[in-house]
This record gives sequence, C-alpha cells and structure tokens, in this order.
Amino acid sequence: MKLVIFSGTGEGHDLCRFLSGSGQQAEVFVATEYGQAVMEPMPGITVHQGRLAIPEMAGHFSAETLVVDATHPYASQVTANIQTACAQSGAEYLRLLRPRIAAEDVVSVPDTAAAVTWLSAHAGKALLTTGSKELEAYTAVPGYAARLYPRVLPSASVLQKCETLGFPGAHILAMQGPFSHAMNVALLQQIGAKILVTKDTGDMGGFAEKLSAARETGATVLMIARPTDESGMPLQQVKQYLSDRLGLKSIPRFPLFISLAGKKVLVAGAGQIAARRVQVLQRFGAKVILVAPEKRCDIHHTAYLPRGFQQSDLEGVFLAVAATDNREVNHTISILCASRNIPVSVADCAAESTFFFPAVCEGNGLVAGLVSDGVRHHAVSTAAKQIRILLEGSSNG
Repeated sequence: MKLVIFSGTGEGHDLCRFLSGSGQQAEVFVATEYGQAVMEPMPGITVHQGRLAIPEMAGHFSAETLVVDATHPYASQVTANIQTACAQSGAEYLRLLRPRIAAEDVVSVPDTAAAVTWLSAHAGKALLTTGSKELEAYTAVPGYAARLYPRVLPSASVLQKCETLGFPGAHILAMQGPFSHAMNVALLQQIGAKILVTKDTGDMGGFAEKLSAARETGATVLMIARPTDESGMPLQQVKQYLSDRLGLKSIPRFPLFISLAGKKVLVAGAGQIAARRVQVLQRFGAKVILVAPEKRCDIHHTAYLPRGFQQSDLEGVFLAVAATDNREVNHTISILCASRNIPVSVADCAAESTFFFPAVCEGNGLVAGLVSDGVRHHAVSTAAKQIRILLEGSSNG
C-alpha cells in the first residue's frame, strides 16, 4: 500500500517522524518552500513541494493508496480538493484533525471579512496571528498601517507581500512558532496591542498560549471560527490506526559506543538537563562547548559562550545536545544538525533526535547505556539503578 501525506502542520511533521522511525515509506506533499525547509531529512520520507490541482493529486493516487490529510484546519479548499481526488482515484482518505480548544470570553466571527468589519468598528492596536494568506483583506481596516501588527513566517516572499501591502517594517513580526505564553505576552506588551486576532488553531497551533497571554494583558481575543465542522482523528489515533493497518512496529534504538576523547560537543542550554548532559560528556573526555544566555546551574570546565545559539556554533562539532527551554531553538538546532550529518539529542522532542542520551552505568571497567522505546522513561531509571548496583558489586567482589 502506498502512503501519501498532505502536511504543512506540526501534526503532519510529527506523523512523518513516527512513520520514518517505524521504517515506513511515505510521499509527503507541502505547499510552500518554507514547509519543505522545516522538514528535516528522514529515512523513507520523500517530500514534494508545490500546490497541486485535483487532476495532479489524482495522478499520484490509486486504489492502493492511503491518503492522510494533515493540512491546516482552515485550509478547507485544499481538504475539499484532496477528498475529490481520492474519490476520483479510489484512494482511501483519512483526515488528521486538530481538536478544538474550548474558548471563553472571546469575540467569535465567521470569517476574515467579518473580522475586518469588527476591527473597523473597534479602536486599538491589534496583533494579527492569522498568517499572511488573507493579509490583504486587513488593509480595508481604517488606519491599518498604524494599528495592525502581522505576525508572519520569516520567508522572503511573505515579507515582500507585507511590504507591498503597505505594512511598515517595524510592524512586521517575522518569526516561526511555536510561541510560548511568555512570548505572546511580551509581544502584546511591546506593541501595546489591545486586540489579538487569531484562528481556532488548537493545541498544536498555540491557541491556548494565545488565550492565556490575552487574559494576562487584558487584550480582547477576536477569533475567526473554523470554516467547516469536520470529522476525523487526532494525531495519536491516526498513529494507532496506521500502526494497526500497516503492521508497524517501533524499531529499537541500536546501542552504539563511541570514543568522545578530545572531540568537540556542543550543548545548547544551561538548565538542569544540560548540566547532567555536560557532566556525563566531560566524564567521557569530550571537549564541551556550552552556549546559553545565562548559566542557571554550576557547570564547570567548559568553554562557555554567554549568548543564544548561532549556526556557526556547529562548526567542527562531533555531537550536539539541544537542551534550551525554547522549542523553536531546539527545533532549529535539530534541522541544522540533520543537514550537516551531526548526531543530535533534542531534550524536548525525541522524534527530532538522531541519537539518544542514555542512562549511563559504570563499574569495574564496564560501561552500560540504557534507553527506552521512547515511552517507558520510569523503567529506564529503575533498571539503571539496578545495573549500577550490579556493577558496583562486581567491582567490590
């Protein structure tokens, strides 16, 4: 059976990592160059970039194709096209649907046009978090260039669009999510926004963090409702369905023991996790380079760069550890390492890791490393304690 995924969302990206880690092959379609750029290379996953018309979609399908629609919940036309192409070709259609989040004390409008009408009748600066696709409609808001601050993806074409539409450079917030509660609060306060315009993007789209930030700053949430009332499966249910349907099994992690003596290892972050990683790496002779705006733990005998991560930090690196408290930074490090064939351990996302930091057990000249299947973390801790006792006993005996 041929597996095709229409992605462009965090869920689609996560599903690709899951399938690759299970040894499954899949063709993945993303609409934009940016969507392709953020997809790190994964074994078995072939990425195609570009928007497809219905006949082009159907040309990739057959009765032996299973199509997973993991597009954005607001990309209703794309979803309709995928469904039509599946019906024409006889392919099986499966919708990966992002669950809604219950939202209270928000102003809900049916579409962008209604949002523009509401903004036109209510004064105050507004943070637009609805993307760039429908940005032109907001130019109908009186005084839009002074009032509106669009948060958009940092791509050249998007920035050019914003400039062409007349948004001042100081108002264009070009950045890639996910965005934390603190980041949203900081942006709202920085620009003095009284209104936050958003869509019902669900948990993966950072909707909860937007709502909480608006509550903290007193901003009004103007929410554009979802265009259709769809049925489908959430991410975990889709993973289980595909596992059962395709007979997928998790591929165990191979225990590879290598010498780190004198080799350069980058650790990004300086919290408790990073401190533990540094201690282990130093014990095995690694030349650790630590990069973080500030050291929050006592980490000694390392080269310390007191700033945020930069791409140049990866020059000459043998291994990397991404352990910052910023999801976006960790994700960026994982992509850069994948493109440079540098093994990386990502503290907050095992799926982005290309090596897995083990629980290390030593004694009597023996070293054991223990990792789980990605789920049973408590079992690793328990087993590691038992192995350490065994090794210490063999040393004493």
